[in-house]
Amino acid sequence: MKKIVINENYGVFALSEEGAKYYNSLSPIKLSIDNPRAWGVNGIIYEFGRDDPNLIKTITDLKERAGAPDCKLNIVEVPDGYSYHIEDYDGWEKVVLLPREDEIRKLCADPDALIEYLRRSECCDLNEEDPELLAPPVRKTMNYTMELTFSPEANMDEMLKRIKEICQKRGCGIIKHEGNTIIYGATKYEKFGPAFISLIYAEDMKPYLVGAIWSSKHEGSYSVLEHIMRRTK
Repeated sequence: MKKIVINENYGVFALSEEGAKYYNSLSPIKLSIDNPRAWGVNGIIYEFGRDDPNLIKTITDLKERAGAPDCKLNIVEVPDGYSYHIEDYDGWEKVVLLPREDEIRKLCADPDALIEYLRRSECCDLNEEDPELLAPPVRKTMNYTMELTFSPEANMDEMLKRIKEICQKRGCGIIKHEGNTIIYGATKYEKFGPAFISLIYAEDMKPYLVGAIWSSKHEGSYSVLEHIMRRTK
């Protein structure tokens, strides 16, 4: 099993001053500790490999003292034979395992098994009830959602088509469309924000828009209808 270090709290991955000094006592590559508050971070920014054995030992020996006050640095294990990447939301990280080559070859030879794998891994927009909607497991990962309500006069086929275009361009996904309501979402603000900007410029939809609720898992829900309508031709 391969060991790596991730941050399980919001904020920048950083070592405390004690952690940086301990790391420097182990590693030939030294961290700069001249300015521990550089970039507004209360700690020493770490920019080396997460599987660095000296980093692993620093976390093992110092435990919670190794990380900056706003960090929670933990050691996690990656099974042998797997590649991985680290995803984060506002600094809170998780490890995502990538399938091995032999697994990919087997899945490609069996389309049903591939679909089931993608569904279980929550990494695609498969929905048995409506293929155009995100599957329920994927919906749970949406950190941001937008609920749009349109007037009775709106052509909802056209409204849905326009929202789909925005989502496809910006990397968002349709969560629900029922009656005169459409809900879309994204896991990251980097995708959700640009979609919102596109919505502001969608002058063809705005005459029919009567409600717009922005929701964030961490900030709650609030109306943004006035903000959308503020811009005119």
